[in-house]
Amino acid sequence: MIPAELLAQVGILVAAALTLVTLSYIFGDHPIFRVVLHIFIGAAAGYAGAIAVQDVIFPQLIFPAIELASGASTLDTVDVGMRLGLSALLLTKLSPHTARFGNPVTAMLVGVGAALAIGGAIQGTLLPQINSSAQIFDVAGFDLALQGGYYGESLSIVLQGMLALLAMVSTLAYFHFGAEGRGKQTPQRNILVDVLAWAGSVFIAITLATLFSGVLLSGMGALTERLDFLYKTLSVLLGTP
Repeated sequence: MIPAELLAQVGILVAAALTLVTLSYIFGDHPIFRVVLHIFIGAAAGYAGAIAVQDVIFPQLIFPAIELASGASTLDTVDVGMRLGLSALLLTKLSPHTARFGNPVTAMLVGVGAALAIGGAIQGTLLPQINSSAQIFDVAGFDLALQGGYYGESLSIVLQGMLALLAMVSTLAYFHFGAEGRGKQTPQRNILVDVLAWAGSVFIAITLATLFSGVLLSGMGALTERLDFLYKTLSVLLGTP
């Protein structure tokens, strides 16, 4: 048997080599980098496939079918039969000659996924955003600030509420594409909607810049971690503290 310490050292050296090859992309694309990229994609796809088999296919399809065949299943035969039938139809997408038989199942998956995404966006983003915008105009907090003589704090509450309301309304107005036109005139939006849309574009640009800076900081963090890993690995190889 190979000692565990030796395997750990080999794994560290392989990880360092793959990191160096990946960082070498700054000098341009080359075949070795493509090999490492294929390894990464293959490992990610294999991991995702293993998770799908372990958490979905076996517990939701294979095991219930085996239990049903042995007569020990508490599930309904129709339930298991529908799972097997839909799975078989989905497998027909593997061949272009039989792919049309899997279209209903694919449409069902897309519809369910879209419904979950829209429902999650409404419950997790839109409604909390409306609630947060409404809480900024907290009359009780505003009255307490005035009674306590904190006029600067009360003014800050009002300004924050107005800014949040303007940001939300103008952002929604940016995606308003309704226009009116009479006769041969070019359809134009209302001037108020146009101004709000311009303000919304400013808020959208600020949001995108914030998101981009967050992604950039995350990338810099990952790069720093890899450079620190290479430094520690080199220190161990050279025997320096």
